[in-house]
Amino acid sequence: MKHLLKVLAVLASCATPALAQPSSSSTAPQLNITTDAAMDMAHYAVGLAENRHLKLCIAVEDTDGNLVAFIRMQGAYAGCVEASIAKAKSAARFARNTIEFFDAVRTQNLPIGFVPGILPSAGGAVFKQGDVVVGSIGTSGDTNENEQALVVDTAKHFH
Repeated sequence: MKHLLKVLAVLASCATPALAQPSSSSTAPQLNITTDAAMDMAHYAVGLAENRHLKLCIAVEDTDGNLVAFIRMQGAYAGCVEASIAKAKSAARFARNTIEFFDAVRTQNLPIGFVPGILPSAGGAVFKQGDVVVGSIGTSGDTNENEQALVVDTAKHFH
């Protein structure tokens, strides 16, 4: 029995950290836009849209592409609801503004539109905290140029 206890003591002292329970410091938390910040950004975008006489659907999503805030402005087309959400989701999940996909399709004739989750269109932009994407915005209901300018200006306002 003494021999068994000695063996167990030796084994316990040689245990590697890889066998231990993972500590909370072994995982990095994912930064995400807060609900309050998402609502603030949606309202900021509405203010910009009103000043520019645009009637848009505006979606704000977290880094996983989940809807956090949504506003359909008075007079915005009902058909724009899903498009604004898809633009925000595409920007969030691929951590880049959707204009990059749009430009690649137009200039390089890339078949990006067939990749699930990518909407190659203007009107989707990411929000960053430093260099880290924390959320996104998508708009629909006007021209590519107007939508893109609005999301870029809204993203610049994010802090």
